[in-house]
Amino acid sequence: MNLINPIKTFGPKLVSVQNPSSYIGGEIGAVIKPHSQNDSLFNFAMAFPDTYAIGMSNQAIKIIYQGLNKKSSVRAERVFCPDTDFEKLLKDTDTTLYTLETGMPLNQVDMIGFSIGYELGITGVLSILDLGKVPLLKKDRTENDPIVIAGGVGATNPAPFSVFFDAVFIGEAEGGMFELIEKLAEMKKAGASRKEMLEEFARCPNVWTEDMSEEKCGHSIARRAVYETFAEDEPVESFLPLPNIKTVQDHGVCEIMRGCPNGCRFCHAGMVYRPVRERKPEVLMDLSRKLVDNTGYNEISLVSLSSADYSCLAPLVHKMIGEFKDERVSVSLPSLRIDSFCVAIAKEVQAVRKSGLTFAPEAGSQKMRDVINKGVTEEDLMNAVGAAFESGWNSVKLYFMIGLPYETDEDVLAIADLARKVQYKYFQITGKRGCKVTVSASSFVPKPYTAFQWFAQNDLEEIRRKQFLLKDEIKKYKNIT
Repeated sequence: MNLINPIKTFGPKLVSVQNPSSYIGGEIGAVIKPHSQNDSLFNFAMAFPDTYAIGMSNQAIKIIYQGLNKKSSVRAERVFCPDTDFEKLLKDTDTTLYTLETGMPLNQVDMIGFSIGYELGITGVLSILDLGKVPLLKKDRTENDPIVIAGGVGATNPAPFSVFFDAVFIGEAEGGMFELIEKLAEMKKAGASRKEMLEEFARCPNVWTEDMSEEKCGHSIARRAVYETFAEDEPVESFLPLPNIKTVQDHGVCEIMRGCPNGCRFCHAGMVYRPVRERKPEVLMDLSRKLVDNTGYNEISLVSLSSADYSCLAPLVHKMIGEFKDERVSVSLPSLRIDSFCVAIAKEVQAVRKSGLTFAPEAGSQKMRDVINKGVTEEDLMNAVGAAFESGWNSVKLYFMIGLPYETDEDVLAIADLARKVQYKYFQITGKRGCKVTVSASSFVPKPYTAFQWFAQNDLEEIRRKQFLLKDEIKKYKNIT
């Protein structure tokens, strides 16, 4: 294999691109498995179809990377979608896109695995394959090309992009994919062909292929892989490697729970990550201690689909703050449930570092909150922000969606009205004006396996009309952004 050394290959030209350190590897905590003349390791390129700054904020990438590298027969290395300036440099120098750890050209690895978190990631997939000199269409790949697979929540409905992937792993990687790749590594060592390894991969009941059948691979339906022992197993130390540059989410992450107990009708992740599994507080304390000692992060984010529903959240937060307060390490929650209990927890985490409050009503009117099965009322929101204002906060961020099924213009305008009511609640409690409210309104996308999967998405013209309807209404009020 002809390894690529980016510093030698590009030389001074590297400084002509933004964030050149995104393309040279060498991060603290990166796993380097040296190549040898008789190397028989299975070479797996862990690909994320977006830039380094976004991909290195993604937990799935690091979990799979660390999980596969624990296998002595597997060499897992990372590759991200280059920005346009580095893409031009690759083309100008006729250089194949390569992995970060040892510079393996993508067209010479055994398998490329894409983690797709959202549908628009497919454009990044095509860019990576093109720059890696791998045929875009699976029908054009030969025995000398890598096997190209995908996984992640954005790949649970593989049919729309089936022409690009040889196979798709459905579900959680820890639910069997690591062992499957290890089996392929044994086959490679024994001299198996690409075709034989792909056929073995396709026999896994969690793997989807376009032509799967009982006769060909033992199943005609791909079943979702579930990491059933999530709560019991020692967590993968997915805080490494540390990024070379500031990333989109620049903090330590501690995954406290998989799954979500709520049943919001729009939520894809809430469906595909069932059932709910919680890690024990003592396991999380041990993980967070390792995170702080090995990374230098001064913030730990307790992440899950609905962190406020973690049954031991209050004692865990209290214990973490006591453990790390003297080290100036703060604890944060990605989002809050709309109740006063969460505000009390938020108040406690402010002991180290102040931050804003974020709530997700999802819809402005009660009619729409009932439609999406959100399970919260306007009274719940007012009680929550009231508790926050009494505790000293004077700014709130509210998350909404527009374009939901059965939505009318009145429902869109209700978003602005709800933001205004939050401001008035601040005035009622403090006697002052000036509460800042930030409204975020994203556009609803129907997702597979949800109750809303068959509803049509608003077209671009209608989405823009609703956006400007809301923006024009919000302009009437001060301090609402």
